[in-house]
Amino acid sequence: MAIPPVPPDQKWPDHLVIVRHGQSERNVAKERAAAEQHKLDVWADNLRDIDTPLTALGREQAAATGHFLRERFNFDVIFSSPYLRTIQTTELITAQLSAPPSIAREERIREIEFGVLDGLTRDGIQKLYPQELVRREREGKYWYRPPGGESRPDVALRIHSFLGTLAREYRGKTVLVVCHSVVVLIFRRLLERWDEAQYIKVDSEDEVLNCSITAYRYNPETRKLMLDCFNTVCYQKLT
Repeated sequence: MAIPPVPPDQKWPDHLVIVRHGQSERNVAKERAAAEQHKLDVWADNLRDIDTPLTALGREQAAATGHFLRERFNFDVIFSSPYLRTIQTTELITAQLSAPPSIAREERIREIEFGVLDGLTRDGIQKLYPQELVRREREGKYWYRPPGGESRPDVALRIHSFLGTLAREYRGKTVLVVCHSVVVLIFRRLLERWDEAQYIKVDSEDEVLNCSITAYRYNPETRKLMLDCFNTVCYQKLT
């Protein structure tokens, strides 16, 4: 059957599916540190953030997500953040697909960079960089940029560039993006034109879950990508 041509006024993919990586070793370490308040200054080990692997549970989440997506989408391309946890998630998802497409490692969808504060608990920041807690409180979570790191608008600049690539090269296609929690929300901020208050509201109310699915489909009437689902998971969450 011939594939119908893409309408000339359509600049977006038919489907854009965004998945956060599965549970990682750093996710577990951060949760452990939060449970041991005022006991730890550093919650991360000496492993680089980019080299953090999935846990066994994270691998199960990724495989289940791949099986779920196989029944619903035929992807033309998959973009993965170059971090190990996203690459592992992407490979486990791809292994479940009946006709896996090419995988492109894309630095623009990498994790937000935390700079000198990476791996530090609040107590650790208070001891080493007390002035940064004051500055973060003044500037707010959305605009705050730690030394050597990024603010949310910094991440938005690179995601905006990536969306431009999708608009130029993947019109009418079905695209999967495997990335990180902040990046998922930045996609939403850009595609749905949120302001700072809307971003902070969703960020505070809806933690982006491991291997959650956020999906958009092209609406020919509005000529925009419209949200189909947000933070949907296809595995049984632990209680």
